[in-house]
Amino acid sequence: MYENINEVEKKFRISEFPLNVAIETGNYCNLNCIMCANHKLTRPKGQMNILLYKKLIDEIAQENPYTRIWLDYYGEPLLQRFKIFYMIDYAVKKGLKNISMNTNATLLDEEMAEMMLDSGIDFISIDCDGFSKEVYEKIRVNANRDVVYANIEHILRRKQERGLTKPIIEVKAMEMKENVHEIEQILQYWRERGAWTAVRRLISWGGQCEDIAPEAVDERIACGNAVGIFPITWDGRATLCVMDTNADYQCGDLNTASIKEIWQKRNEEFVKKHMEHRFDELPEICQSCTDWEIVGENRYDENGNEVGKSYEEREQMLGGNG
Repeated sequence: MYENINEVEKKFRISEFPLNVAIETGNYCNLNCIMCANHKLTRPKGQMNILLYKKLIDEIAQENPYTRIWLDYYGEPLLQRFKIFYMIDYAVKKGLKNISMNTNATLLDEEMAEMMLDSGIDFISIDCDGFSKEVYEKIRVNANRDVVYANIEHILRRKQERGLTKPIIEVKAMEMKENVHEIEQILQYWRERGAWTAVRRLISWGGQCEDIAPEAVDERIACGNAVGIFPITWDGRATLCVMDTNADYQCGDLNTASIKEIWQKRNEEFVKKHMEHRFDELPEICQSCTDWEIVGENRYDENGNEVGKSYEEREQMLGGNG
C-alpha cells in the first residue's frame, strides 16, 4: 500500500534551505515514453554550463552538504557522457553527502557502469517499467528491453564483485495500466540480483498529460513537490514546481541570485500557501493539478525490507541506509 497522504503531509516542514535540489544537467532525452511530457517540451534544449553548476554545488556545500542533489530534472543525464562524471566528482570533492541520479539506463554500458561505480555517487535510480519485451518497449519508446536489462545486470554484478556498498542501485517501476500485471515480477527479478526496488503511481506532470491525470479522491493536502524540491533548469532558471517541465512558472535566476534567497522567497510566496491550505491562491498550474495526491514510492532494500525516506535536513536520504 502507498503511504497515507495525510500522514506524509505531517512530515513536511518549511526549511531554510532545500532538502532536494534537482539540477538539470541537460534536458535532452533519447526516449519518448508514453507517460512522459517530453514531446510537449517547448522550452530551449541545452546543457548546463560547468561554471553555473560549480556555483550551485559550492553554495550547497556551504549551506547544507546533506541536501540531496539530483543530477536531472527533465532529460537523460547520461547523454552528458563523460561530463556527468566531472559533475559527480566535483560534488564529491565538495563534501556533498547525498548525490543522486535518475536514469533510463539505455546508455549505462560496461564502460559507463565502471566509471559510475568509481564516481562516488550515492544513489542511482533506474527506470524499468516492464518485464516482458512487449510491455517494456511499448512504454519506453525507442529503448531496447534486452539491452537495458543487460546494462542493469552488469552494474549490479560489478558492484557485487568489487564488494562495494555504494552507490545504492534502485530499479523503479511506475505503475500504469500497461504494466500493472508485471509489477511484482519486475520487483522480484531485480531484488534477486541485489537491487533496491521501488514502485510509484503514475504522475501527469502537472496535468500536462491530461489522459493520465488522476482524479482527486482525497481532501487536498500540501504538495510534496512544492514543499520539498527545488528544480533548476539547465540554463539556471528556478521553477516553482518540478512538475512544471516547460518552466512556465519561474521564481528566480540562479545566474544572478543564490539558491537560498530564491528558496526563501519561494517559501514566502508559494510554499506557505500550500502548508496553510490556501489552495485558491496558488498559481494556475496548481489549480488544475492532482499530482499532489500521488506521494512517494513504495521502496524496498535488496532483501525486500521497506525503506523509509528521511525528511530530516542532515541525514542520508534513505533513512540512514545510504
